[in-house]
Amino acid sequence: MTGHPEAVLARELGLCYTSLALVTDLDAGVESGEGVTHAEVLEVFARNVDRLRTVLFKALESLPAARDCTCSHALDGLVTGLAGVPS
Repeated sequence: MTGHPEAVLARELGLCYTSLALVTDLDAGVESGEGVTHAEVLEVFARNVDRLRTVLFKALESLPAARDCTCSHALDGLVTGLAGVPS
């Protein structure tokens, strides 16, 4: 899975955006070996939920009270469409 669609939408809306990922299947995409089962993926996720929650809450606590970034102005001055073609 990627965060690309979400990042694009956040940019269009002028929102700050980041992602947080939890790797649960280290052999994803590997052709050899037995792979992992869905149950094993869920087990890894369950073992790491508390760590993920801790990181998320610490990140939220560290956010400034007021946004002081350029995200909301990232597309200021953007010209859409081709020259001479109405957008």
